[in-house]
Amino acid sequence: MERVIYSVQDINKYIKNVLTSDENLKFIYIKGEISNYKKAATGHVYFSLKDNESVINAVMFNNYASKLIFEPKNGDEVVVMASIDAYVPRGSYQLFIYEMNLKGQGSILEELEKLKKQLASEGLFDEARKRPINIYPNAIGIITAKNSAAIKDLTFNISRRYPLCDVYFFPSSVQGEAAPKELLAAFKKSQEYPLDTLIIGRGGGASEDLSAFNDEALVRAVATSKMPVIAAVGHEIDSTLLDYVADKRASTPTGAAELATIDQREIIQKMSFLLTDMQSTLQSKVSDIVEEVTYYKDTFKKSLLNRLTNYQVRLEGEKNRIKALNPQGVLSRGYSIVKDKNGKVISSVNDVKENELIYTSVSDGVITSTVKEVN
Repeated sequence: MERVIYSVQDINKYIKNVLTSDENLKFIYIKGEISNYKKAATGHVYFSLKDNESVINAVMFNNYASKLIFEPKNGDEVVVMASIDAYVPRGSYQLFIYEMNLKGQGSILEELEKLKKQLASEGLFDEARKRPINIYPNAIGIITAKNSAAIKDLTFNISRRYPLCDVYFFPSSVQGEAAPKELLAAFKKSQEYPLDTLIIGRGGGASEDLSAFNDEALVRAVATSKMPVIAAVGHEIDSTLLDYVADKRASTPTGAAELATIDQREIIQKMSFLLTDMQSTLQSKVSDIVEEVTYYKDTFKKSLLNRLTNYQVRLEGEKNRIKALNPQGVLSRGYSIVKDKNGKVISSVNDVKENELIYTSVSDGVITSTVKEVN
């Protein structure tokens, strides 16, 4: 076999692909101590995360670092949410960090992770229990904050995509101490309506702003929903327990509207295709029928002509036969019929006497004669 020789970059790219495609290395929580902390002019943060046994490089880009609610420093005990990534030019792997909290705050995340594992062990997150979304709904329910950007986005996009659908709104606060109870009450109210789909969500926010969607009572209630549920909480990297128990997850309210409905333009396009296909099929059928009718018409015409010809031949034969039997025809050939005064045909000399009148019928008249002599 020919020997395959790889470049260093090939190997590093392969390792990066292995690391980034492993679901077990995505959005995981890690605790450790900050060391070698540096903040670049761009706002990106570079440091190492270590414990008593090991150390790993970490990076937190500006769009995530700007959301930090404390100023990190070397020696801080922290809990981070991160994914494992690789830096191809150097052939090193590192933590790509989305969130970081001091260890005291990290204990909340630890409790959340414990609850997540408990609910998962009970089967609440199993894919087998996920239900498909009816994208041709009669009614959709929405649970989110009143007068929020989320409700405006949802109602606008649902109306734009599928205006035949009714929308029921169940208002609730989506952050703060009262949010879990209000969300649960709104959910219970939604179960009284004949909804095809229920959307629960809000716009993005910091992880602490999304804590209401990690409420155990709310998550357990959603697991019993009569209709499929779409969770639309936060953006792509934000994850709550509601996301796991819901039948579908959308990163934005607009994404939830797209999951919940089919776009009317797609329906119109499908109808156009169907109409074109029906017209083509109908034209083909009509063409087949015309061809078949033409075939039977020609066959019938040919059969009728053949019959008429046969009848004409038979009729001509009958005419000739009748003509042959017609006495007038015999007379026209030079023969004649002789009758006595009583109209009796004279067929023998014994039928007449001398001086008796006889009548001879020829083709164009009758000749009256007197018998002079009988021989």
